[in-house]
Amino acid sequence: MCFLGVALLCSLSVFAQTLSGVVTDQKSRERLISATVQLIAGDGKINYTSTDLKGMFQFKKPPAGTYTLQISYVGYKTYKEAVIIPSSGEKKVNVTMREDVNLLDEVSVNARATRAEQKGDSLLYNAEAFKVMQGSSAEDLLAKMPGIVVEGGSIQAQGEEVKKVLVDGKEFFDGDVNLAIKNLPSDIIAGIEVFDKKSEQAEFTGFDDGEEIKTINIVTKGGFRQGTFGEVSAGYGTEDRYKVNGNVNFFNEDRRISLLGMSNNVNQQNFSQEDLAGVMSSGASGKRRGGGRNGGRGGAFGGNASDFMVGSTGGVTSSNGLGINYVDQWGEKWKVTGSYFFNQSDNLTQQQTEREYFDSSLPGMTYSEYQESSMKNWNHRFNMKLDYQISNRTSLQFRPTLSFQNNDRHGLLQGLNLLNGMSDNETETATLGENDAYNVGADLILRHRFLKEGRTLSLMLSGKMSNTDGNTYTDYLNTLYSADGLSETDSYSQWKQTLNRQYTLRSNLSYTERLTDYMQLQLGYKLSYTDSENDRKTYKKSAVSDLYDQLDESLSNEYQSGYLTQAGSVGLRYRAGKFNAMLGVDAQWADLRGDMVYPQADNLSHRYFSILPSFTMRYSLDRTNSLQLRYRSKSSAPSVTSLQNVIDNSNPLFLSAGNPDLDQQLSHTANLRYLRTTKSGHTFIAMVGATIQQDYVADSTFVAKEDMELTPSVTLSKGAQFTRPVNMDGYYSLQSMLTYGFPIDFIRSNINLSLSANYANVPTIFDGIESKTRELNLIPKIIIGSNISNNLDFTASYSAGINKMFSSLDTATGSDYVTHTASAKLGWTFFWGLTFRSTFDYIGYTGLDTGAEDYFLWNLSLGKKFLKNNAAEIRVEAFDVLKQNQAFTHSIGSNYYDYINSNVLKPYAMISFVYTIR
Repeated sequence: MCFLGVALLCSLSVFAQTLSGVVTDQKSRERLISATVQLIAGDGKINYTSTDLKGMFQFKKPPAGTYTLQISYVGYKTYKEAVIIPSSGEKKVNVTMREDVNLLDEVSVNARATRAEQKGDSLLYNAEAFKVMQGSSAEDLLAKMPGIVVEGGSIQAQGEEVKKVLVDGKEFFDGDVNLAIKNLPSDIIAGIEVFDKKSEQAEFTGFDDGEEIKTINIVTKGGFRQGTFGEVSAGYGTEDRYKVNGNVNFFNEDRRISLLGMSNNVNQQNFSQEDLAGVMSSGASGKRRGGGRNGGRGGAFGGNASDFMVGSTGGVTSSNGLGINYVDQWGEKWKVTGSYFFNQSDNLTQQQTEREYFDSSLPGMTYSEYQESSMKNWNHRFNMKLDYQISNRTSLQFRPTLSFQNNDRHGLLQGLNLLNGMSDNETETATLGENDAYNVGADLILRHRFLKEGRTLSLMLSGKMSNTDGNTYTDYLNTLYSADGLSETDSYSQWKQTLNRQYTLRSNLSYTERLTDYMQLQLGYKLSYTDSENDRKTYKKSAVSDLYDQLDESLSNEYQSGYLTQAGSVGLRYRAGKFNAMLGVDAQWADLRGDMVYPQADNLSHRYFSILPSFTMRYSLDRTNSLQLRYRSKSSAPSVTSLQNVIDNSNPLFLSAGNPDLDQQLSHTANLRYLRTTKSGHTFIAMVGATIQQDYVADSTFVAKEDMELTPSVTLSKGAQFTRPVNMDGYYSLQSMLTYGFPIDFIRSNINLSLSANYANVPTIFDGIESKTRELNLIPKIIIGSNISNNLDFTASYSAGINKMFSSLDTATGSDYVTHTASAKLGWTFFWGLTFRSTFDYIGYTGLDTGAEDYFLWNLSLGKKFLKNNAAEIRVEAFDVLKQNQAFTHSIGSNYYDYINSNVLKPYAMISFVYTIR
């Protein structure tokens, strides 16, 4: 506040006049996003800004006089106009720009000068400055840009995961990242804009509400905003491998229709984690806990949504998908965006896990597990966004969502505890289950802008409902070994019925008022309520009737929880020239309620009062340098499964239960980011951040020294573990990232250097002893990407994952290891339309002695282009030529290390036909 006051007192004279306008395409009338706008004074002084997602720009309080207004945009002729700004009032201009095909060629030659540039809070990359092979996707293009990492089915930009992708400022399949980057061709892209997208309400008021998400906006070339483009392909190969893909886009000014389809059994998936969210939450898997941050290996089947993401290395998946996206303008007042997507997948996962415990926790103890799971998943999801302009100053937005999911699975788990190399106890479970789920929700936002500048009123209402219904049949075979080598076996069967319902209601009323030319006030009221119900019944199999008709009360529970928060908020926004700051604080009252309905009535009630401050500061040192500091605090309630005091015995060696005495968590997150871009093509990004959590929900694990009876029907066998969540202080994490990208002219390539460092301190309790699990990761990386032509494209990279993990109780026996990853990718179109493509990956390990082997993965293809404009191509492809493919991961828990090997796709060859539609 002191800083804001000083800045206000030091501000110069105030002028009432403004210059604003809208920039559009001359033919399509499409508004141009992120166009560079310069206001040049007679003395040569230049003020910069850029058009927003509505194609609008504004210069506030320039001195009266004559200026040159200059606007540039990739693929368009530069616009220049002399404008006279009066001594008072507002000057408005409407600018139309014309395409310039020659300019695109010129940009290609002089790409170094327009590689990347800052525009306000955004970083805009010029796509023409990054050459990729003809026929490449947006994903291939993004991978070459500094500060952007494409890996394992996800995208990171400026150290944060990208959660949404827009196309020309409009949503594409509800912003689904994978669908956009894999199905949009690179040759239609003029630019890539990276920015932090605020919520709809925050964009209207100008005040951050903490709901920012990292977003990429794909700006298309003007010539592709009308017409039809896409690609279809089909292939068949050895081992009965096949793949069929197709995407066709029909763009006609405001109306845009995109059709997608795919079918394959070669692990290619282009759907998001939302497609598996509901059905994964109520399965019988014990992965929810088990002694570690990464979860125990407690499930009798996979049940991990990440196993089905694009780029997954574990398991083999066949999938089918179909989608349609629709964008249009209905008259002058209605804008509509909608999408429907269906997918179906079959997955087979086989995993071998070897676990080593810290000497400080369980000296001499190891755990071995084999897990095999087969899963079928169906999903339908529908999204829509309707914008209605009631009047010039009032608008209404409505966003309904709907999804249905079904999941069938069966699996086998074999787990064995070893003590000093001798069998201690083991279990074998066979599982058959089914889940059905639906999610429905809607957001409504009413916005009004008053005649007085800066005065606004907005109301957001949101409601969501989810329901998951599951049935799981499990056969158990448990064996306990005695010191003399004798064994005792116990077998039984169970049927579990699970029903999980959740209702969420949120509202946010916000009023803003302009205090001065530089300062704006916000007053608000927020209300949020979440009601959750989890009904879990377990039935034993009758020895007489062979039916599951005996209710096991010790493994049955019905629990309801409610979390109500109300907050009054006040915020100040200060903006003057290059400096922009926001300071806000919420006074929040929270009520956490829990009611156990079955097997006996019980309840809890906690009330909290919290002061939750927030702060955002952005400062543009000049056209090429910007600095951002952001701090957020928030509260969160424990999940209903964490509160539910019922034992999960999916894996009898790793039992777990909830804790109805859990409190809410408070988290504080701060990060500082610096960006520098130059006209010579150099890009530098630095980021540092930290997170602290109060009342962190940690694991408290107990190991049975002898057989223990937890309930009349549940026994914790000797050597088995029982885990419950507890609140603990002491959690914190630190993150940092440096990246520097620059061109090297003599090899006509771009070099990207990066270094990320992350440290986490996670509290835990093991056998009554508190400790901290600490993990340090350093990842240096270098990427060399060619910038030669569309006929020759190569990328080479190397990264090292340097990991140090240890417990605070035993720092001497921590795990230090390094993962080496080297990749080379080559695409070459040479004589007579022949094409050659090759990808080569090397994965190596240093410091790991269990289950880790270095390996090479080499894929090749040879093709021939033909037809007009080389629109068609026949390819012969070979996958895993060296037959070395494998999937190995190493992870850490609160008191152990896991070494996991999974099944992978076997080598195959395939012949494919590809046709490009333009």
